[in-house]
Amino acid sequence: MVTVDMLRRSKIFCDLEDKELEKIVPLCREKSYAEGALICTEGDEATTLHILKDGEVRLQYKICPQPDVCQNATILVDEPGYVACWSAVVKPRRLTASAHSMSNVKVIAIDGKGLNELMEQDSHIGFVVMKGLAEVISQRLKEAKELRLDRTMGAL
Repeated sequence: MVTVDMLRRSKIFCDLEDKELEKIVPLCREKSYAEGALICTEGDEATTLHILKDGEVRLQYKICPQPDVCQNATILVDEPGYVACWSAVVKPRRLTASAHSMSNVKVIAIDGKGLNELMEQDSHIGFVVMKGLAEVISQRLKEAKELRLDRTMGAL
């Protein structure tokens, strides 16, 4: 069972009050993936937001600076509370990366539609979650840029 304390470990929920987190708990379920499992696929419809509980996940992005020039970028995620599949709360609700389990993985799976409805009903929850999500996306962009820089510097 997902608890308020589990949700609080995530960057997008850490600034919410207990009574607000209690509104999110019914939207959550724990989900497990075996090592090597495909968790989600880039481009698919995003219906569920994931918060890493335990394990290691590889996020893989396809970066195309030009229409016919693409390369893969990979970020390893092993920090509990890390947000994956955040696209479930942002239009057009399409996944921006694929995720594979690198070990046995446990996540908190949150119903994206239900969370969106809750954020529309309770503007404070919506504001706090979106502010936290902006930080997550900013960090992810920074990580992607660092990967690009590492790749460029390695080629020299």
